[in-house]
Amino acid sequence: MKTVSTRIVALVLVTVMLATMLVSCSSTFDKIKENFVEAGYTYVSQDDEGNETAKTITTELKQGDLDCTVHFFKKPVIWKIPVYCMVLEFKTDKELTKALAADNMNTLRGIIEDLQGSDLVRDNCILIPLAFDINELGFNPREEMIEVFNQ
Repeated sequence: MKTVSTRIVALVLVTVMLATMLVSCSSTFDKIKENFVEAGYTYVSQDDEGNETAKTITTELKQGDLDCTVHFFKKPVIWKIPVYCMVLEFKTDKELTKALAADNMNTLRGIIEDLQGSDLVRDNCILIPLAFDINELGFNPREEMIEVFNQ
């Protein structure tokens, strides 16, 4: 009887461990994407506006042979003019740290001055808002993007 109950407890513990590993291994991007879609953003394959910041960062990533997936979201906000944000998804947190340390990643480091305290970094993902806030008009897409990114 002891053997059976020991095996059942061991089986339950292994199941809990596997479930925990599965949850922790999934990318943060899935949750980020869900948050942006719920907030009214559309997932797009690229920045339709040809944003120079986006082009520069993607060029730097390619030059550094960094394993990163680039994602774009857009949302029409004021007078149906879309604003964009870019999310860089690295395979792991270590890859993200390696990317920020790379010599050719000056644009990315310029955007994220303080990696540890930045609202633009979440686990293995980095948010690059490709919009400006105009506080006088109450037009603050960057603030909204950062809030959605960190939900």
